[in-house]
Amino acid sequence: MRRAVCDHTNLPWAARPAAHRARILDCACVVLALAAAAPAQAVTARAGGEEYRQLIEQARAGRHDWALERLAEQARLHPQDPRIRQDQLIVAGWAGRHDEVLRLYQALPPKALPLPRAALAAVARAYRDERQWPAALSLYHEGIRRFPGDADFRLGEALVLADSGEAEAALDMAHGLVERSPNNPSSHLVLSYAYRLNQQPYAALEAASKAYSLAPANRNVVEEYISALAAAGLADSALRVARDHSDMVPARHMLDLEGDRAAELTRLASRPSRQETERYAVADRALQAYAQLPPDGEAKPEGYAALAQRERIDRLIALHSRARMGEVVSEYEKLRAEGVEVPHYALGHVADAYLDQRQPEKAAELYLQILNAEHSRQVDPSVRLSHQSGLFYSLVESERFDDAQEVVSGALEEQPAWRHLKGTPVPQPNDLNLEASQYAAMGHHYADDTVQAQEGLEHLVARAPGHSGLRSALAQVYLARGWPRRAEEELKIAETQTPRSPAVVAEQGKTAMALQEWRQADLLISDVAARYPENSYSRQLVQDWERHNRAELRISATRGLASDSPVAGNGDLVTDAVVYTPPIDYNWRGFAGGGLAKADFDEYDADYHWFRAGAEWRSRGLTAEAEVSSNHYGRGAKVGARVQLAHDLDDQWQIGGQYAFRSRETPLKALANDITANRLDAYVRWRASERREWSLTLSPSRFSDGNRRTEAAISGRERLYTAPHVKLDGHLDISASHNTLQDAPYFNPRADLSVLPSLSLTHTLYRRYDTVLEQRFMLGAGIYAQRGYGSGAIAAIGYGLRYRFNEMLDAGVSITGVSRPYDGVREREARVMFDLQLRF
Repeated sequence: MRRAVCDHTNLPWAARPAAHRARILDCACVVLALAAAAPAQAVTARAGGEEYRQLIEQARAGRHDWALERLAEQARLHPQDPRIRQDQLIVAGWAGRHDEVLRLYQALPPKALPLPRAALAAVARAYRDERQWPAALSLYHEGIRRFPGDADFRLGEALVLADSGEAEAALDMAHGLVERSPNNPSSHLVLSYAYRLNQQPYAALEAASKAYSLAPANRNVVEEYISALAAAGLADSALRVARDHSDMVPARHMLDLEGDRAAELTRLASRPSRQETERYAVADRALQAYAQLPPDGEAKPEGYAALAQRERIDRLIALHSRARMGEVVSEYEKLRAEGVEVPHYALGHVADAYLDQRQPEKAAELYLQILNAEHSRQVDPSVRLSHQSGLFYSLVESERFDDAQEVVSGALEEQPAWRHLKGTPVPQPNDLNLEASQYAAMGHHYADDTVQAQEGLEHLVARAPGHSGLRSALAQVYLARGWPRRAEEELKIAETQTPRSPAVVAEQGKTAMALQEWRQADLLISDVAARYPENSYSRQLVQDWERHNRAELRISATRGLASDSPVAGNGDLVTDAVVYTPPIDYNWRGFAGGGLAKADFDEYDADYHWFRAGAEWRSRGLTAEAEVSSNHYGRGAKVGARVQLAHDLDDQWQIGGQYAFRSRETPLKALANDITANRLDAYVRWRASERREWSLTLSPSRFSDGNRRTEAAISGRERLYTAPHVKLDGHLDISASHNTLQDAPYFNPRADLSVLPSLSLTHTLYRRYDTVLEQRFMLGAGIYAQRGYGSGAIAAIGYGLRYRFNEMLDAGVSITGVSRPYDGVREREARVMFDLQLRF
């Protein structure tokens, strides 16, 4: 079972407003800083001397700390010169010391006011960077009033409005700036910034593109253009522009852009590709991008550790898209071991990987964590349903069927059958309701309630006859009920709708195997395995096919523990072993084996052993075997032969039979007296479903001593109770026989009748995927009547264990006790039975 892979589209690089906002503010705020450079030179040139002018030039070249120390010394030497204090404001602004700018400004003497243009801009920016919006606006307004021709103060005002949350007012002002100065790149830069604050990334990109066309070499414009491209979801273009201007982009910012591009590729990797063969191309590109991290020995920019951690988390999703589930689990566990908290947007992919790796308990824990977190926030309904379906499958594979049904019931409550869309008076069908209904129906199937599953899926197919996924699911239920031809019909209809669907093709392959259409199964399984080798259902189907093509060993043995039966004798032992070759040319298998039967009777001991070899033919609706045998009993070896045939008329009816020359069904006491028998078995079987089965068998035998035996039997089974781990069946066995010879040296009643109703309870003790341990209880009571000896009660009791592993090994052991009359004398017997089927 497997569900479809979940579609998680919320990635961290698309949801980092704080980081992007900080970077955007840095880009936009530098506009006024460059504008301050020219006035600073004009002011300081008047402060006196060539030495002072060189000091300012050194400050402009980046020696801010050194320049501020010299300016502080000059201010102490010339306390009456206001221009030195004004230059201190400007250089402190260049150094990014906003608190120092404000301290110096607040300590200015009255005669130092009003400030010149550059100093006023530096103080206004310091107030803005310290988020003191009213003071910043006041100074920008002063600048607009005193310097009406200078657009930088209007730009600053717009930035303050934007930063303070007045995004609409900032946008209006930015439009005014563009109208007044359409060829000023700074105006378009502020407009781009304002648009982005108003959640209009494409309009912002248009404004940034205009600014870039006007000033492609301006650092601030380049950074804003890159930010606008990234905000518009064009991470690849943003990275390309950044690489074209690598000298203008800080290393930390470049790494951010590379992460954005890898995240964009990761988002695209989960979407359907145009061609099936290209579905992993984008995921491979994303993984390649994540692999291009700086090596351990290379110098890394500040903040790289946090960036690398986010990239490792994003890489989990790319690995999931590439279906490398084992690596997803391994990397996630490494992150958790390092104490990294993986966000919810990635946990769904990790849970998928755990489920794929057959760790459903861990998957369920993560899905529950995600769903609990989704209660407190708005989530896309399809994303939430994907998490609910993941939890559903996790619980199913953990054998928690009731909990799984509760999950899908909750999903159905959240997904109404009809949606009312704005502007549309007619309600529209809700596809998510159909999907949740399919999960609910399949939940019944997984819990062995195939009747409810069939009814639910047939109703859904009637609602949506063009939905191939529903028909594929219905075919799966039909196959589980023993109706491969009905499954084939549904899949043929689904094939006309989605001929290349891996789910449809895989289910067709499984159905072909059930129908013994070996060549068709080989083609279908090879096709889906070549196209989707990573799919869990495809892998399981390939394993089934490989198992089918192995050799097979069958062993059966029965040992009497306490018996004085005239039929079986005392201490009886019967064993048989046969080995089948792998299939030859699809339909043929050779086989060879042997066995023995021995028992102690009152008069003598009987010993019989045999060797046999033959061939088996299996094709659609037909299974046939032919063998020759060497039989050793009495005196010498005798050649025997057997032909067996079974033909399926349809999904319910089967006819068949076998003819054995020197049959091994001959009573052991007869063989000990050198009496052989040829036997014919003919039967008709009606199997309504996995819950009901009846058969009628007629078996005439001709003994070499002249006896003619005719046996008839009716056997039936009816399911009385079904639960995920418990099955209660009612059985009825009626048999009768007639013999023409009396006083034979073996048990040979003239006529007898046996009626034995019984109950069997099968309880699953342990089940983990393909590993199953079951126990079985049997209790029966009936009547046996023999001509000439009257009738008597039959009582039977039994207990058994059965173990199945990976469908390669199926072994069972049981003990039964029977009390019944023979020739009017009550006999009791107990025996142990063992059987094994092994693929190797």
